[in-house]
Amino acid sequence: DEEALEWLSARGARLGHFIAGAFTKPGQTFETINPATGAALAEVSQGGPDDISAAVSAARKAQPDWEALGGKGRARYLYALARLVQKHARLLAVLESLDSGKPIRESRDIDIPLVARHFYYHAGMAQLMHAELPGRRALGVCGQITPWNFPLLMLAWKLAPALAMGNTVALKPAEWTPLTALCFADLCQQAGLPAGVVNIVTGDRQTGAELVAAQVDKIAFTGSTEVG
Repeated sequence: DEEALEWLSARGARLGHFIAGAFTKPGQTFETINPATGAALAEVSQGGPDDISAAVSAARKAQPDWEALGGKGRARYLYALARLVQKHARLLAVLESLDSGKPIRESRDIDIPLVARHFYYHAGMAQLMHAELPGRRALGVCGQITPWNFPLLMLAWKLAPALAMGNTVALKPAEWTPLTALCFADLCQQAGLPAGVVNIVTGDRQTGAELVAAQVDKIAFTGSTEVG
């Protein structure tokens, strides 16, 4: 687990939101726990209305230029993200297991390889959009909420197709398992993804409710019936 713990340590084990291409300074935080040991892994920020508003505004500002890149232009970024997921597969797999408690075999051999495959697949779909989906347009800004059981894989399921078709995203990961989403934000920086195309705000179900109430064009939610 050294690489994953070093990644957290390099950030002071206190993580802000990812908004407009940069990490914010942590404000009010809560601990994310390794369920295998009960030990705290890091502190992550509790998102509030101002954070959601900033994330959605950044996504709204970035969306026209992102759509205007065209499918081939967007595909270059999606291919870059897929390659970065493969390059950092060990870090992502170990971080996923530390944060969620799932066996490393499942994270390493199933979840993370599928994350890369989803980004490769939707990079291809972005390239084909003009020919296969003539006349289709992006919806705009998508608000996305992911669950704790397949944290990074569910992020890929929601993010990759939305980005491929020219949408921008404000995403809230489950409060129990936010770390791989924030690590993915780091990969977005490494890929040179334009600021505001992907925004990630951490927090509890109230943060999710605020995202649903924000000025977004579509909501993608996976979670319990009660929270839904």
